Amino acid sequence: MSNAIRRLAAAAGVVLAAGALPIIASAPAQANTKHCTTYLADGYKVGPKVRQACSLVGSGNILVRSANLGLCRSILMMVHVKPEHALTACELGLKD
Repeated sequence: MSNAIRRLAAAAGVVLAAGALPIIASAPAQANTKHCTTYLADGYKVGPKVRQACSLVGSGNILVRSANLGLCRSILMMVHVKPEHALTACELGLKD
């Protein structure tokens, strides 16, 4: 009887993991990069460095995008985007 319970628990674990995988490894969200760059276009030149910074929070799964929030903001501030605008732009890139 205990072998049957173990097999059932293992099967349930596999089903649970398979159901959670799409949430963890979601598809890239390129539209979010556009939100970031569009916000900055109203007052700043959107060149390669700005697009690079925005793509850090605008593409990839949510865990990677969230981890890149500080880096996005730092890059934008290095190209003379005001800190409050950099934060807002990068946060816009995170939104779904």
